[in-house]
Amino acid sequence: MGVYCTGKAARDMFHTVLAKETTTTEEEEGNNIKVLNYAPGALETEMAEELINCNVLDKDLHNFYVTSKKDKTAIMPQDSADLLLTVLMNDDFESGSHIDYWDLK
Repeated sequence: MGVYCTGKAARDMFHTVLAKETTTTEEEEGNNIKVLNYAPGALETEMAEELINCNVLDKDLHNFYVTSKKDKTAIMPQDSADLLLTVLMNDDFESGSHIDYWDLK
């Protein structure tokens, strides 16, 4: 789980730096790239199922996944993807911002 969390932290920093490096001012020529750091939420995936069955996972995290499955609160991947598309099509976010599925629900 440590590698997974490290990867998420690295992703956050990558998006922050990418947004700063690719933003141009009105006086500068070039194409602006708008960067969105989207967190899809806890999805109902094979990984979640593996975490439920893992016997070395942190107790609180294990309970979170077990409860999510039992209460059917895990997010379906298509629902998160649909919300992401809405955010992108509306183009109503600041470059480099971090948006979580639950921030929008």
